[in-house]
Amino acid sequence: MTVIQTTVVLAMTADGKISAVDPKASRDSDPADQAHLEYQVSFADLILVGAGTIRAEGTTYTIRNQELLAARNVRGQSPQPITCVVSGSLDLPSDLPFFDQDVERWIFTTRTGIERTDEAAILQKQADLIELGETDLDWDRAYTIMSERGIKKVVALGGGSLTAALVEAERVDDWWLTIWPVIYGGKKAPSPVEGEGFIPSNAPHLELVETRQIKSQLFLHYRTLKTLFQ
Repeated sequence: MTVIQTTVVLAMTADGKISAVDPKASRDSDPADQAHLEYQVSFADLILVGAGTIRAEGTTYTIRNQELLAARNVRGQSPQPITCVVSGSLDLPSDLPFFDQDVERWIFTTRTGIERTDEAAILQKQADLIELGETDLDWDRAYTIMSERGIKKVVALGGGSLTAALVEAERVDDWWLTIWPVIYGGKKAPSPVEGEGFIPSNAPHLELVETRQIKSQLFLHYRTLKTLFQ
């Protein structure tokens, strides 16, 4: 069975926010951050993205750099990674522009989500709808399915609920964190890892592998060092 490496790639402010309280007011990332993101995504066989992110942005991330596309071709990868949207409730409007993009689409969901959603029949025609449990997503099953289908490299792009679920499932191997030199504040502003949180004795520990700096922006590469409940 294929061994899958999972990398979380995200950007946050210096005070740890991934967007402002009003997401529509959030800053656009600069060219250096965009180039970094595109480079990291270019290695992915599959992108994991939360339903909230797809609903907010309308589309998935795609690679445009011709050199990166050529490198994917040399490695035998498809032009674009598969985009897998994670939505246990299957709360995804079928008219999102995402469903018109020229990418392979998967949706990880639950039996409850499929049964409660009027648009499930439409979504089944627009994406590969993959049931991962009755009411909760079974990440062991998800990774088994991805492995059976030849996925070797997963890049998770958030949001915070998805990242928390992957951390809890002990599936994150490494992290690329971009630190924006700005403060958003706001106790309701989203953070990179949401969920219930961890107590210090069970919190995953990280090892700093690499640091890059472009002007006042930092790019930090961490490896997951300690898994939960170890």
